[in-house]
Amino acid sequence: MRHKKRTYSTEANAAEAKGLILELMCGTGRFLLPLAEEGFDVHGFDASQPMLERLHAKASSKNLNPKVWYGFIEDLIQSDKYSLIFIPSSSFCLITEKADIQKTLKIIYEHLEDKGLFVFEVETLHAVPKELGIWRGTRWPKEDGTIILLSQLAMLDEEACYSIGKYELIDNNRIIQAEIEEYKIRIYQDPSFLINLLTEAGFSEVRMVKAFDRHTSPNETDESIVFECRK
Repeated sequence: MRHKKRTYSTEANAAEAKGLILELMCGTGRFLLPLAEEGFDVHGFDASQPMLERLHAKASSKNLNPKVWYGFIEDLIQSDKYSLIFIPSSSFCLITEKADIQKTLKIIYEHLEDKGLFVFEVETLHAVPKELGIWRGTRWPKEDGTIILLSQLAMLDEEACYSIGKYELIDNNRIIQAEIEEYKIRIYQDPSFLINLLTEAGFSEVRMVKAFDRHTSPNETDESIVFECRK
């Protein structure tokens, strides 16, 4: 359950795309902007306005003006059809309910051009922290003398992994600010669940590959699996 620097397939699949590219959950543009710099016609959207503001600031500093908008996957309605649609890292796992996954896959399928490719990554049980139900802590001293404390807790409930992070700003042994971050991701230990949903959505070819090596099949101990799905 951690972010990776660049998904193995971003540039490789983009190089093979013959038309428009769409990134779902594009965040601050960590994947989108390098592709735009390389000349790809890439669009993107995200449900976080602060992240999009950071994306626009970075794009402006690079003299880039990609087509990016605020939105949710379930509301996606675009006249454009895409040669490649991808979701970075393991963000697909944030969609946890079966009905929502089915709806998402159908929407993505409808926005692909004929023979278009959908690429995404999911996490397995091997990505789940081994110390479940135990609080773990980290501290970062700041230059002004204050300290940031991060306490983290992970819990596993069947297919879902819950993660809670508590950030506390400490000054003279007193908590002066605190924030709680909580999220849930779906864990995919049995790939057949997703393969069946992808087939139901209409994808004609579903291929599972190893993260960072698209020419190798994943093994049982991998923390993540990448899916390449052809319309």
